Amino acid sequence: MSPIAAKLSYDYFLPSFNVKLAVGSGLQFRAAFTKSVAPPNFDQTRAFYNVGLNTSDQNILFNGGPIANFTVGNPYLKPVRADNYDLTAEWYFSNVGQLTLSLFKKNLFGVQTNSLQRQTFTNNGVSFDGIVTTPLNSTDTGRLKGLELGYQQTYDFLPGFLAGFGFSGNFTYIESSGVPQQTLDPNDPNVTAGIISNIDTAGLPLQGLSKYQVNAGPFYQRNGLEIRAAYNWRSRNLLTIRDVIVPNSPVFAEAYGQVDASIFYSVTPSVRMGFQGVNLTNSITRTSYVINDDLLTRPRNWFINDRRFTFSIRVAIK
Repeated sequence: MSPIAAKLSYDYFLPSFNVKLAVGSGLQFRAAFTKSVAPPNFDQTRAFYNVGLNTSDQNILFNGGPIANFTVGNPYLKPVRADNYDLTAEWYFSNVGQLTLSLFKKNLFGVQTNSLQRQTFTNNGVSFDGIVTTPLNSTDTGRLKGLELGYQQTYDFLPGFLAGFGFSGNFTYIESSGVPQQTLDPNDPNVTAGIISNIDTAGLPLQGLSKYQVNAGPFYQRNGLEIRAAYNWRSRNLLTIRDVIVPNSPVFAEAYGQVDASIFYSVTPSVRMGFQGVNLTNSITRTSYVINDDLLTRPRNWFINDRRFTFSIRVAIK
């Protein structure tokens, strides 16, 4: 066993500029430019090798012996850097009402992606090939742009008990372009055997970003009674550019939405009790994997977070 010593240092200048223009009648505009960084997770920078051998017949057939497939961290991995541009119009049309429109754009540098390498290892005088997956900072630029529309209002102008109704919601649209993942040579036996994904990831979006997202929350709050519902929906989004199991392809989370709700009543100023319900629609989470360069997908798995109910009593002790 040979020790691995690594040292990395970095400095960043992170300016932030914000301006606001108020034009009256509750209407104002904001513009902002910022630079930001996001350091990698600690486990991504650990450099030890956890080797696991796979002696399946397929591997022996294509490689002449056991093949090791494992992941190692990168101690030289740097933070992801971003240039952020924002332009917002805000209209506060009442004391409890607002309408906002936000345009945003981000350029991402040093986006973390995977490097796949074939290396030879020797153990007790016996050499064997290994496929090493390690994170690195891409030299390509990730790009993201979109808009968000938000609305919130309490309808206190309505007569009687209707004055307790209100609504809050937003809609987000995002366009993003990802960063291609490095892969082994297409002629490598592992690629031709389908053990390592050879999907062209250049056309994939950035991970974790849905093109469309909707959140809607009607509520009622009056005379100690509070009722809230929330519907949250997002379109398909990329979970990972390389699955951990064969066929090691990019994995998408399919469109998903669920409804949550709660009802609480303040018995006294210090005692509050009520019910909460989560995933009332019993929605199913579905994932799919990419099978070719045209990004055609096939089902991968399904799972469900069961419908759940909670009764609670909250007491404020002064």
